[in-house]
Amino acid sequence: MSGIFERIFGSYLAVILITLATVHLATSYLFADYYFTAKEREMLREAQQIANALADQSYPPGTALTPVKPLFALGERMVVLDRQQFEFGHHGRGPGRRAWLGTEEAARLLAGETISVRQVLPAVEREVLAVAAPIAGADGEINGAVLLFAPIADLDATVAAVRRITLAAAGVAVLLAAAFSLWFSRSLSAPLREMSRISVEMARGNFNRRVTVTGRDEVGQLAENLNRLADSLDRSVGELAREKEKLESIVANMAEGVVAVDTAGRVLLANAPARNTLGFGAGNNSPPANQSLPAPELPTLFEQVLSTGQEQSAEFELRGACILARCSPLRHPDGTVFGAVAVLQDITALRRLEQMRRDFVANVSHELRTPLTAVQGIIEGLIDGVISEAEARERYLQAAHRQTLRMSRLVRDLLDLAAIEAGRTDWEQHAVDIRDVLGRVEVNLRPALEEKQLVINAEIPDNLPPLLANESRLEQVLTNLVENAVRFSPPRSKIRITAKEQPDNKITVTVQDQGPGIPPADLPHIWERFYRVEKSRTRESGGTGLGLAIVKQIVEAQGGVVGAASEPGTGSTFWFTLPAADTAANLSQHKS
Repeated sequence: MSGIFERIFGSYLAVILITLATVHLATSYLFADYYFTAKEREMLREAQQIANALADQSYPPGTALTPVKPLFALGERMVVLDRQQFEFGHHGRGPGRRAWLGTEEAARLLAGETISVRQVLPAVEREVLAVAAPIAGADGEINGAVLLFAPIADLDATVAAVRRITLAAAGVAVLLAAAFSLWFSRSLSAPLREMSRISVEMARGNFNRRVTVTGRDEVGQLAENLNRLADSLDRSVGELAREKEKLESIVANMAEGVVAVDTAGRVLLANAPARNTLGFGAGNNSPPANQSLPAPELPTLFEQVLSTGQEQSAEFELRGACILARCSPLRHPDGTVFGAVAVLQDITALRRLEQMRRDFVANVSHELRTPLTAVQGIIEGLIDGVISEAEARERYLQAAHRQTLRMSRLVRDLLDLAAIEAGRTDWEQHAVDIRDVLGRVEVNLRPALEEKQLVINAEIPDNLPPLLANESRLEQVLTNLVENAVRFSPPRSKIRITAKEQPDNKITVTVQDQGPGIPPADLPHIWERFYRVEKSRTRESGGTGLGLAIVKQIVEAQGGVVGAASEPGTGSTFWFTLPAADTAANLSQHKS
């Protein structure tokens, strides 16, 4: 396909060639006709003048007319004929006599007319332009004629010379016009080509290039308009791109998964949380190739929304997670539905919390029901007089007192756990010597230790730095851990307590028993409230199921961590780590 330069240059050149060819042809033919006509008039005027000059002379009849010198030397040939030389024409030609004129021309001369013909003259046997004027005598009789003729070849040579001149001039004009057309076409097509290239760049999204404005004509105005259009598109596309980036960033960084489908159910968009939830793998928000929705509830939900045009929601399980999907239709401005979008929310933790709440209520109710039932039975027996003996009354009252203490301890543990979880941990922290705390714990638990004949082996280095902690809360942590070890240790066994300084200026305290141990499946859950490794174990041992949960909350609230290790049949080891006083003071001043 030819470009605009070729079309403009070709058009101008074609117009110039056609115009000059037409002018050349018209000029050539008009000049030839004009030249022959002018030559004919000139020769007629000359022949008439010669004829008039000869008519003024007196010639007796029968006298031969002699040629006279023409008045004008125009290059033509002249013959003076008497009456007999042109009267007979082609007829009656005798020896030595040539027929100059035909019968018709001779008749016209005898009638006193001038003639002009373009034909082959019989006498010279060449095509000539011939004119003849009659010579009239004094009595008015035609005595002869003056014949002037010029060869057509000579006249054609003159016309051909003129044609060559005009053709050469036309050629020079064509060259000059072609050069001008070339310059003009380039000057006109260059900005148009530049605008074409820039428009292609604009179509590809590049709005940085501008057209050079070289004039104030229509092309220059078009260049200015294209530059303004590029500026406007650059601003508009930039704003759209920024808005698109904002929207994509919002969708990509949403905590909930977002999935959009078209009316055919094909996935149009899926952000990272949705990809992780649905198992599409990593990627941007673009639609995953050849991926189908894994959960059957989700396609059904999209179909309902697309068919009804109303918002719908559904809850389903996917790979062990509980997913809540809220789906809404996508509509055009005219109201037609072109797809649907669903927000996927992982509510596994919420459902677990609800289950924990239900379990908590059930556990608390169960924990309180047993002592309340025992106390109620004892009080009813005392009221009804069933328990009458003093010794029996004392025994039952002690049992009621133990159950009351158990309920009081359960309520106190629940209140402590609720306060810690609510963030009310404005405890004063200072340097605490673990030896002093461990001594008080051992004194408080001595009756239980002596009852089971247990021995505490404390391995604490003399140069161990103090811990930065709240002393009463640290005592509560050690009490719960040691009490737990006492509860599950076999009689006449040992409880080993160690404290070591870690390389990161922290101190780890370990409580190790020789009990039955904890199965691996139960080990991750021992820090949960009311969790019991042995579900059938009697609660008469005095445990509330909250001790380890309180330990975890207290330690973590003071910037530490807890852990446990155990193998069934070899005992269990519980440990916690807290900052040393010389470094942790700088990290936890807000708690002091």
